[in-house]
Amino acid sequence: MAGVPPERRSADRQANWTGPERRRTGAHPVGIAEMLDPAAEEAYWRENYASEPYYEAGSAYEDYHPAYRTGWEGRARFEGRSFEQVARELEAAYNRHRGTSRLSWEQNRRAVRAAWDRFDATDDFERSQ
Repeated sequence: MAGVPPERRSADRQANWTGPERRRTGAHPVGIAEMLDPAAEEAYWRENYASEPYYEAGSAYEDYHPAYRTGWEGRARFEGRSFEQVARELEAAYNRHRGTSRLSWEQNRRAVRAAWDRFDATDDFERSQ
């Protein structure tokens, strides 16, 4: 994350940033790949996964981690494309990274989407660009 001060890269500070906050890391907007901090994403999801609407009682963070990873890595990899446009590629990536997760793609698709959406703009101006 060249050009981003170390304090902006820390998991504690970046974990709760919204899409617009992530884009304002200086005078110039940056791409998703430049903003991505896997440690911050993991910290955020580890803390928040059980409060998500798709959470299945009895599931562990480890069941959701491959989905979150697929979402944040896919969002950077497929920047400029919609979730729907790359859903098949994301499903294949999830199945490659699934490991010991007890949750199928269909059960974890919403978690993938949640991690993907964390990078999206939340104000009308950014959505119009």
